[in-house]
Amino acid sequence: MIPHSFKLWLVLTLAAACCVSAQEVPLLDCAAIRSLPRDVAAQRLPVQIRGVVTFSYPKENTAFVVQTGGEGTYVERGEFARAKGLIPSGWSWPGSLPPGSVIEMDGVTGAGDYAPVVYPRHIRIVDKAPLPEATPLPISELLDGKWDCQRVRVRGVVQFTEETPTESQRAWCELVSHGGRVRVLINRLDSSADLARLSDAEVEATGVMFVNWNSRGELVGARVNVENLDDIHVIDHGPEDPFSVPALKLSEIQPFSREGSTLHRRRCTGTVTLVWPGPGPGLSFFIQDGGRGVFVETNDRTPLTPGDRVDVAGFVQMKEHFGMIHSAVVRKVGTATLPAPIPVDRRLVLGRSVEGRSVTDATDVDGLLATMEGRLEKIDTGDKETPRLLLSSENRLVAVSFSRTTPPDVLTRFEPGSILRVVGIIRVDLASSWPALEHPRPVNFNFLIPTPADVTVIEAAPWWTAQRLWLLLGGIVAVLAITLGWNWLLRRKVEQRSVQLADEMRARREAAVEFEATLRERQRLAADLHDTLEQGLTGIAFRVETMVVQHTKAQDNSENLERVRHLLSGVREDVRRSVWNLRADALEGHTLAEALQASADRLSGQSNLIVAVETDGTSQDLPDLIAGNLLLLAQEAMTNALKHGEPRSIFLRLVFAGDTLRLTVEDDGRGFDTAQMATPREGHFGIQGMRERVKRLGGIFEVSSAPGKGTRISVTVPIEIADSVVADA
Repeated sequence: MIPHSFKLWLVLTLAAACCVSAQEVPLLDCAAIRSLPRDVAAQRLPVQIRGVVTFSYPKENTAFVVQTGGEGTYVERGEFARAKGLIPSGWSWPGSLPPGSVIEMDGVTGAGDYAPVVYPRHIRIVDKAPLPEATPLPISELLDGKWDCQRVRVRGVVQFTEETPTESQRAWCELVSHGGRVRVLINRLDSSADLARLSDAEVEATGVMFVNWNSRGELVGARVNVENLDDIHVIDHGPEDPFSVPALKLSEIQPFSREGSTLHRRRCTGTVTLVWPGPGPGLSFFIQDGGRGVFVETNDRTPLTPGDRVDVAGFVQMKEHFGMIHSAVVRKVGTATLPAPIPVDRRLVLGRSVEGRSVTDATDVDGLLATMEGRLEKIDTGDKETPRLLLSSENRLVAVSFSRTTPPDVLTRFEPGSILRVVGIIRVDLASSWPALEHPRPVNFNFLIPTPADVTVIEAAPWWTAQRLWLLLGGIVAVLAITLGWNWLLRRKVEQRSVQLADEMRARREAAVEFEATLRERQRLAADLHDTLEQGLTGIAFRVETMVVQHTKAQDNSENLERVRHLLSGVREDVRRSVWNLRADALEGHTLAEALQASADRLSGQSNLIVAVETDGTSQDLPDLIAGNLLLLAQEAMTNALKHGEPRSIFLRLVFAGDTLRLTVEDDGRGFDTAQMATPREGHFGIQGMRERVKRLGGIFEVSSAPGKGTRISVTVPIEIADSVVADA
């Protein structure tokens, strides 16, 4: 019989196994992480590893590489992981992680930019250990992506060094072997270290290899990061004096040798033919000697001019299929006469194919001081880094480039179509990849010119150039197009104006009829108000006045009656003003200016208000349609000002300006915010009524005001067709 305790243990064991199987099993080493496809790594699989830090950036809280077994994996920097929500809030790195630190880390995987990476959540330093052994590799094998984040040892000759104090590195050097070249980045550099002493030395660098990738995550290059100069072991120091190596002819800088070409410095002598400023602090120039021209790059600050005789010690590199010297040390040894420029043409530079062979019989002229004549086709100062001229020679376009310091405006003195002679350095373009899969053939050439002074005009451009002829034809076509367009627009304008005049005449006829009918109705309404409502209100006011006198002793009734009396006085004043407004036919044989003055005098006499009227321009006889409407508008504007603005003065200005008439009513009252102007929906029809009245006259209505700055109403109406409209009406 099975004991009860054993049954309980069996149940608990099965339950624990089920729980474990239900969860994801964490990845325990870098090999398992690196084996993941990137899309699988992007699923944030759990990671629990214990390993040795083989690389970390100098700044704290940044990325590092951890290695377990024989493989290393990149651990993403802290701020990146935080941005992805993979680090708990408030968590920070445990200080610096120097190489050799043994850590325990858990986190999740990520796709990375090239290979899978780890986003850490917790890191704990538990011990120190020696760095794992590095794998010795030729430089050519670094372009195999499998060595990304692995410790490697590479060997080569240092051809360039530079200090670049940044957060991720302090200096770098370029290591070259027959299998290629690689940049070695140095994380930390002691202030007493002599970095330049590594130049031309054969060394062995031990560090962590990283891949350079493009936006698609494809490998495009490689680099090696080392901790400090102790990780660069010098096998053979180069000569302390770079000029102690034997001097070579320019035609021998890359010769055949049974031992193979050297990677160390070469020394040669030549005459400077062109100095070409570069984008950085360095200098580029051409030297020529013995019928051979060579391009040289240097970080030396030695000032050079064409004609200087120089000694150059540098490293040879094949660039654009021609040997050039880079990272050179330069010293002047004298001066010399510039070599005579050789005349070149298409046949000389490009040659012809040799029967039965893949080569041509072209002459080697690359890098030489040369001269050529050609017809100027175009001046190009657009997107290129350097301005240039495009010359046509033997049915081929040849680019003539100037240095980046040449102002593009200087080239405008050359006219397309002119015959030019240029003197400069000729560069030959070869059709082939690198390394060449066959003998490269020259397919094109161009010139480098230091200044426009090296370009001579042999023959001025004819006046009747193709460009000017096309401009003339274009001008004729443009004039014809403008004439036809103008004629079409004029006819369209006449049609639109005719329709507009017909609409205006119809609107004015309707306005005239409406005005006459409205005027008669207003007269009748004014008489009715005067004979009925105003008389009744006057009688009521008189009765109330009598009651106030008779009840002076009754204080309460007297106060109420006094309020009623004031209220009736106000109502009577409003009725009187309404009757005055309704009697619009105040012209009665007078001009508009005289009627405005009469209205102003009447309004001044009824209050303490100052009302002034001014007339400018030559007065004209106006039809009743225009004069009557403008008089009504002026009366409405003055009434509104008196009722709502409490002004001290009102100014009316009537201006006759040719075929238009402008009336302005301006007061110094309270004013108002035009953005919050009352509308007919709120029971205020004054402004809207005036606007519609002016619209019927075919005029323009404007109102401007501001709180505390009064109100200005301006009306402009045309009068040139008023007579015919009124006659028809």
